[in-house]
Amino acid sequence: MAKVSDVLKLPVMRGVRVLAGEAGLSGKVEHVTVMEVPEIRQWLKGNDFLITSFYSVRKREEEQCALIREVADICCCIAVKTGPYVACISDRVREEADEVGLPILELPEALPYIDIIVNVMNLIFEEEGNSAILEKYVKDILYENYSDRVLMAERGRLFGMDVEHDWFAAVVINFRKMVVPDEQDWKGIRFLARAVLGLFRERTEITECIRIPLKKGYLLLAEGETEDKVRTVLADLFTEEKIRELWDAGADRIVCAAGSVRRGLTGIRDTYSDAFQAIRVQRKLWPETSVCQYEKVRAFCALQEFFESGKGKTFEEILKPVESQEFLDTLATYFSCSGNLDQAAELLHAHKNTVKYRLGRIQALTGLDLKKPEDNFMIYMAVLAWKLGAGV
Repeated sequence: MAKVSDVLKLPVMRGVRVLAGEAGLSGKVEHVTVMEVPEIRQWLKGNDFLITSFYSVRKREEEQCALIREVADICCCIAVKTGPYVACISDRVREEADEVGLPILELPEALPYIDIIVNVMNLIFEEEGNSAILEKYVKDILYENYSDRVLMAERGRLFGMDVEHDWFAAVVINFRKMVVPDEQDWKGIRFLARAVLGLFRERTEITECIRIPLKKGYLLLAEGETEDKVRTVLADLFTEEKIRELWDAGADRIVCAAGSVRRGLTGIRDTYSDAFQAIRVQRKLWPETSVCQYEKVRAFCALQEFFESGKGKTFEEILKPVESQEFLDTLATYFSCSGNLDQAAELLHAHKNTVKYRLGRIQALTGLDLKKPEDNFMIYMAVLAWKLGAGV
């Protein structure tokens, strides 16, 4: 793990002076953060090498001291570029830093922030290993744990990622909601994640694909220079048949979802969110399937948000007179079979006439006729409200 003292040995840090807090020079450095706004603490991640001109606290010495106290437990040091905003670091501020053991470094005015950032990040990479830092970087994006987009873009370039201009698609491979995976399950899902990763990396349309561990599975983040290229690869590789070719043993224990194809930092978060939204819809509407794509179910995702917002009460009330769970299951199965009575009866392990009877009772209770297009639509929307909104 890189330390503040290691950073000071970098050639780029020649001319940097330690003004206070020498007792903290052995502190670990895990992140590099630039601060030129107030209330910086919310953006810090722990062991931050904080770079600033003190612009947000330039007017009052008391504010500078308060900042020292505020970040002492989360930053490894504060590197201050003295000059136009703060001419020098006062004795009182130095004493505050000495008291809490937080190093204050004075940066030469001519030293660009970006030179410090790149060199310190490279040092962190060498100390911790590229994969661990890459994982942190992607998760910072997913959880919007940053304050400076320019800095995040520069960090991305160190990994060969153009997060400002390229297009991204998130593929989530997760255990199903109620599954408690054992060691064998984890071996299987790791194998599947590696296999899908390999398929993406074989395609020339994909400039990079990285694998990030999640709490109950893996995220694969595919990157391409154009939206069409990424879409093409998703269409070719991410299907139920293709995934089952790779690993069929865990189809009842895992679910794989592809998010939308999006651009930039915000796009990475959105495609990740879309993948999980697709999983939620898939779990409620097609629980027997193990693969889903947001682009194919986006209308149902929008309906889910609509119903969960409480705006779909009109549809929810349609089936209130139908109290029988058996009748509701029959109706849902009927629609899943596109109105084919024979298929519905087979899936329900019931006689065709029994299915007819149940549907007839539903029509009598709701006052709607399944044979009329407008009534059929109303009942179908009611079924979706029951499944997506109320949750079955």
